[in-house]
This record gives sequence, structure tokens and C-alpha cells, in this order.
Amino acid sequence: MKKTKLIVLGLVENERGEFLLSQRNDPDVPEAHLKWDFLGGKNEFGESLEKTLEREIFEEAGLRVRVGDMFPKSISRVWDHTLFDLHVVVFCHHCKLVSGETHLNDPKIYDLKWVKKEELADYDFLPTTQFFVDMVLKN
Repeated sequence: MKKTKLIVLGLVENERGEFLLSQRNDPDVPEAHLKWDFLGGKNEFGESLEKTLEREIFEEAGLRVRVGDMFPKSISRVWDHTLFDLHVVVFCHHCKLVSGETHLNDPKIYDLKWVKKEELADYDFLPTTQFFVDMVLKN
């Protein structure tokens, strides 16, 4: 079976200029398990990408954000799951933290961490997220 999902990620920045990373907990997908990512998720029927981000970031980490500009490119990738192949199309927006206390609220997230821009190169990201990290590091 083949499935396609539209995913939107948020590069969340706090008032200190740090970015929020999430570590995946996904043992069923070994190439994703314990890799680092940005918060976000699947676009639901009828939602704008901005609404998806606001909802997902609040559900996953208890944070309210202001969704800003979208990165100028998207990425497409096929992941091999046990029961199906998953094609994802991923978009990313820069987001500013508005309020909330960071907490883990999703079984698919192992850890959350705020890091400085220059520390981004030290993390092992999902390939789709690395695409956007590379754009951040070039600026």
C-alpha cells in the first residue's frame, strides 16, 4: 500500500534566539528513531499550513507560536514502513514563541531541546529536516 502525507514543520525561535528541536521516538521506523526534528505534523483536511503548525506545536509541546514566513522550498521523500510506503511532502515555516511552558505531550517525541543556531550542526536530523537546517545554516 502507498500513502501520501503533507507535513508542515515549524522552526520555533524563542526570545533568546534559540531554536526548539524535538527528538523522534519511532522504533517502527529505524531510520527516523531518535533523530532530531522540528515540531509539526500532518496537515488535516480543511486546515491551512499555519493552523496545522499552531495546533501541532501546542499539542506536542504546549507552546503558542506566531507562524512566520515559509521557507522558499519544500522537500519530498518516500519512507519504507512495515505495512506501507509513505510519501511525504514537507514544508517549513519560521515561528516565534509567543507563550507556554515546554512539556512533552506526544509519545512520538523522546526529548525537546532549545539550541543556538551554531549548535544545529551538532545534531543528527531526519533527512527531510536536515534540508531546512542546511538553509538556516547558510544564512
